[in-house]
Amino acid sequence: MTKATTTSEFGESLTARPRVDGKFLAIDQRRFLIKGVSYGTFVSDANGEQYPSPPQIARDVAMMSDNGFNTIRTYTEPSSSLLDAAADQNLRIIAGLPWSQHIPFLDDPKVIKKIRRNLVETVRRLADKPSLLMFAVGNEIPAGIVRWHGAKRIEHFLRDLYQDLKATAPDHLFTYVNFPPTEHLDLECFDVCSFNVYLHRETELRAYLARLHHIAGAKPLLLAEAGADSIRETREGQARLTTMQLKAAFTEGACGAVAYTWTDEWWRGGHEVNDWAFGLVDKNRDPKPALAAVAQTLNQAPFPKMEQNKWPSVSVVVCAYNAADTLSDCLNSLQSLIYPNFEIIVVNDGSSDTTAAIARKQPNIRLIEVQNGGLSAARNAGLFAATGDLVAYTDADCRVDVDWLTYLVQPMLTSSAVGVGGPNVVPQDDPWIAQCVARAPGGPTHVMLDDRIAEHIPGCNMAFRRQALLSIGGFNDVYLRAGDDVDICWRLQARGFKIVFSPSALVWHHHRSSIKAYWRQQTGYGEGETWLDAHHPEKFLGDQMLWHGRIYSSLPLLRRTTERRVNNGVWGTAAFPSVYTTRPHAWHFLPHSPAWMGASLVMLLIGIFGPLAGMDAAWLPLITGAAGILTTLFRCGLCAWQSDLRGLPRINLWPFRKRRIFHRAVIGWLHLIQPWARFVGRLRGLVQPPTVQAQHVTRHPWKSPVPTLQDALRVSRLFKRHGSEYSFWSESRLSYTELLTELVGVLRASRPAQPVYVDEGWRPDRDLSLAIGKWAWLHIRSLVEDHEGGHCLFRVRARLRFSFVGTVRSSLLALLLAGGTSASIFLYQPSVGVGVSIATIGVIVTRAVWQTIRVTALLNNAVIRVATAAGMMPLPLPRPVHISAQRSAKTTLSEQ
Repeated sequence: MTKATTTSEFGESLTARPRVDGKFLAIDQRRFLIKGVSYGTFVSDANGEQYPSPPQIARDVAMMSDNGFNTIRTYTEPSSSLLDAAADQNLRIIAGLPWSQHIPFLDDPKVIKKIRRNLVETVRRLADKPSLLMFAVGNEIPAGIVRWHGAKRIEHFLRDLYQDLKATAPDHLFTYVNFPPTEHLDLECFDVCSFNVYLHRETELRAYLARLHHIAGAKPLLLAEAGADSIRETREGQARLTTMQLKAAFTEGACGAVAYTWTDEWWRGGHEVNDWAFGLVDKNRDPKPALAAVAQTLNQAPFPKMEQNKWPSVSVVVCAYNAADTLSDCLNSLQSLIYPNFEIIVVNDGSSDTTAAIARKQPNIRLIEVQNGGLSAARNAGLFAATGDLVAYTDADCRVDVDWLTYLVQPMLTSSAVGVGGPNVVPQDDPWIAQCVARAPGGPTHVMLDDRIAEHIPGCNMAFRRQALLSIGGFNDVYLRAGDDVDICWRLQARGFKIVFSPSALVWHHHRSSIKAYWRQQTGYGEGETWLDAHHPEKFLGDQMLWHGRIYSSLPLLRRTTERRVNNGVWGTAAFPSVYTTRPHAWHFLPHSPAWMGASLVMLLIGIFGPLAGMDAAWLPLITGAAGILTTLFRCGLCAWQSDLRGLPRINLWPFRKRRIFHRAVIGWLHLIQPWARFVGRLRGLVQPPTVQAQHVTRHPWKSPVPTLQDALRVSRLFKRHGSEYSFWSESRLSYTELLTELVGVLRASRPAQPVYVDEGWRPDRDLSLAIGKWAWLHIRSLVEDHEGGHCLFRVRARLRFSFVGTVRSSLLALLLAGGTSASIFLYQPSVGVGVSIATIGVIVTRAVWQTIRVTALLNNAVIRVATAAGMMPLPLPRPVHISAQRSAKTTLSEQ
């Protein structure tokens, strides 16, 4: 038996418990990269143990250690012989906890109780074993079982099971090993996100790992099984595929990978398996070519030294203003970076505290001192002083991971992207108020267009090619406190550049440690939004930012507003189901808006003080206002109740229940005040507007002319079968997608702003839609005809379609307004009441007609702007015969 003082090859004591360290694991403050191999399942012996004899186990484990493995994954409870052998060789164990998951286990309460009791006993029995790395609570619940019980019941059961086991062994890590057919299960409660994945094409595997990182969020991702069958793929093919899969896992930032499996000696369901041979060694323990290939891969993991020597140089820029409290922690973490070629630049933005003195004490730091000019000006000072090929930015209140730069630069090596960002999470050692702030809305996060391409990356964790930043003039220095990261992303994307996301390039971001500081931060963000609106009008609708991508956040406020739709294939047979996430509707956020809260408060005050002024029926505004305020309070309280409070520190000596209530109360209060802080910030931005720098404006706003009689006549054509149509002739070929992109940008830059919705492929009868109030839509479809001689014809067709829900809602509103206005009058003057009702309905109808005319005029002007800018000539309808040259066979349809 190995003594407790045994240490592994990395120098950590086997008595030290592994812990989650961002996207990776750590033991004794050292990174532990899982280099694993699975072991079993084996036939049971006379004593019921599903493992080989102790001498054979000892030989197997010694051979694993000699070939670079540091972890063994089992599918059944590890025997004492295996635990001892692993400890002797300084290897760790991922202990599988099997249970009856292949039957409808939730149908019988007795089975559920037995599963939970048995697993708790097993964890209690193994908890003190020094070689234990983590527990695997189940492995691949069949998709049919998930469909039988329903995903929600499975998730609830696994969550309860995790809580039982975590309470039994709170210092241990737990994971559930999922697989692609059930990837849609919400298992965020587990400490590590684990997946078994078998893909034989590297591009597909890397793409799927990028997807799994978003499922894992800020938690480590483990490739729990990877390998190939040497019978079907040949032994050489097995070696090639297995090493490819392991390399892809390490390169994509997984916390480790497990090769499946050690030996061809494999039993399943009580029978020996002979038609598969995934083992790195055969049944006689003779090595296959895959073993040597995997050993070489593990020895070089995560990246070979030869590759690291080719990585670009990086200038890390830290902009600091009165950051004495956190700068030392930030610089210490930067000094610990594992990267071959980088420099650290600190820009002191006119601090009045000891920021500069702290920076001077650090070795190998370039300190640049400037007068206080705001965040963007400081970023530019660092950019102009940088010498690296890439310029990486982090904030003075951040602590970076040791491999931050390593994973931040990886997308730059394999793509033409000019920018890359990574996640930011709150440190566990932040005080309790900061932990509550981390669970409140408004924090920096990333917005993704797909699994790799980002629309926005947070300023505390981003890097760019230096030449790309210089080509657009650097940062816009009007952004003093916030908004600079959004602006730089939008400006780069307007130039056609791409920005990507690297999920393992993580930083820990200290959050505001007081409610007052949180208020100041959010008002600064609101101020930045006002200035963003001035430079990017096409990105706003009123005071709301228009994000095209998905905002990734674990906050209940955002998660509750989206819905996942899963296509499991016919009868649930899809190996890789399609998972779609719906966009949140605006009404989900309405109770959190200042307009809603302000209107509710006004109605409440009218109801309270109205009777003092002789107002009749004051109960109506009183009830309306109270209902509005209670709805807001309920929504804020619900967000606080659904927040994950794990890891929050103690508040003095308060008892657990009291502490939890207070935490949730603070989180609810932060949800309530955050919209008001943004609102105040936007007002401050309007009162003190910045000087709009024309060179940084992506699209200038324009005001549509007052509709003419011709616009009113054009409305009548919208009711025809094919709607209203515009045609333009070009002497040269034009890009269909560029024309539509420009049309959307012009429409969104119009003032007053009009909602423009781009179809994402679900509606073949439209490319985009313009909202006409709340009652109708103007659906737009386009076509580019390619003609001989390089000519083309651009056609745009618009059709009016009523919204059933909007029409019913508008009609009911009209009736209520008319009825409410005339009710009291009708009791005394019936003729006046009827007149008021007719007049009210007439006003509503007139407004609807005017909205239609105005939107039609807007579309007409926008289409003409786009066509004129592209050098096209307008054509009358129908198209003249002499222009309609013989059409070529190639025609680009918008719906194809």
